[in-house]
Amino acid sequence: MQLIIMKNAIKNILMTLPFVIMGCQDETERITLDSPQDTMGLKVSSSDVVLNQDLGNEEAISFTWGSAANRGEGTKLTYYFKMDMADNNFETSIAKVEIPEGVQSISYTHKEMNALLSGWKVTAGETAMLEAEIIAEVSGGSVYMKPEISKVQFSVTGYYIAARDLFIVGSAVEGMDATKSLKMNEVLSEQKYEWGGHLKQGDFKFIKSRTSLTPSYTRGSDNNTLVYNETDDGTETLFHIDTEGYYFITVDVEKLTIASEYPENKYEKVWAIGDATPAGWTIMNAVGLTKINNIQFVYEGDLYGGHLKFPLELREDWNIPYLMPKTHDTEPGGDNTMEYVEKEKVETHDYKWKITESQAGSYKIILDTYLMEITFEKKPKIEIPDNLPIKAVWMTGDATVTKWNTPFKIAFLYNPDEKEGTFVWEGHPTQEK
Repeated sequence: MQLIIMKNAIKNILMTLPFVIMGCQDETERITLDSPQDTMGLKVSSSDVVLNQDLGNEEAISFTWGSAANRGEGTKLTYYFKMDMADNNFETSIAKVEIPEGVQSISYTHKEMNALLSGWKVTAGETAMLEAEIIAEVSGGSVYMKPEISKVQFSVTGYYIAARDLFIVGSAVEGMDATKSLKMNEVLSEQKYEWGGHLKQGDFKFIKSRTSLTPSYTRGSDNNTLVYNETDDGTETLFHIDTEGYYFITVDVEKLTIASEYPENKYEKVWAIGDATPAGWTIMNAVGLTKINNIQFVYEGDLYGGHLKFPLELREDWNIPYLMPKTHDTEPGGDNTMEYVEKEKVETHDYKWKITESQAGSYKIILDTYLMEITFEKKPKIEIPDNLPIKAVWMTGDATVTKWNTPFKIAFLYNPDEKEGTFVWEGHPTQEK
């Protein structure tokens, strides 16, 4: 009997628990804090902003606000700024920015705003509605107090990022002539540029176009810094090269820094071999390239329909390393990168460049063994005067790479800058006569 009474008592207690819990929940829901009235009045400089790449580092938009309401003795207000796509509850907001004490404004440049739009996946050139808020958080009080918040919405139209060129010019390259300046490679939009190439003894600076020597970037306080010049007032200090050779230069126009490297030589000699060259596939007749500096090698001559690659040694058994394309049958104008292939891997990685019959002609090929890049430059066909009795000249013999073989492949080039009828060949004869 006592056991039954005990069970009923426990049952009655358990049955009343949900009502107790529900009562507690109801009590919690009724405890709410009212949001403070907005007294800051966040304002935006323009409700419709159109960004412009040419104004990249100039102010595009600014926000201002007044002081938040005083929250009582012993309290302190700290202000924070946030920005996001409109009506998104600030779920993808920029990182909350703490505003320094006494400051009541914040601004963003055209470049900064365009980068934010890109981060929010807004298509370049399209208009997006954004929202900003200023938050005045309270600390130091005896009880928790909700922050005061002020919000504003506005529209922003971004831009497609077009390339912004930078050139190197000066006596260390082709002379202080903007039209002859050399274009650098833009690796980080409007900020970071790279260039690798041959520099002579002389001076250089950086310019923004091939139409004017200003504005420019010249030497700053040392060889690792830049200074920006809107005009040339005669106070420019140029960078100077003492040792002629190949240099790799990196420029950051935002940080105003420059780094230059004089790479060590990797290869002493390079040859060209293949049926696209005068040497054919006779390895010991491979055409030697001319070393023009510590890094670059050049081939100047005819190329025929066929294939070619670049051995780094000459051996009758072909057991040698090469410079090859990364993809077999790469043609001029295709992927310009190359790679070193050690002799043990040649059998399974015997890749070659391909020259089609329509691409055949006189070429200048430059191998950059630092960047591991190849450049094919086809020379324009030279018109030979009709009144010349001889229209073509070839060379053959034991002192040539083609020996006495036919058809003749080592052609002289007509030089219109010399006396009429002058044909020229540049190269190295073999040791035989």
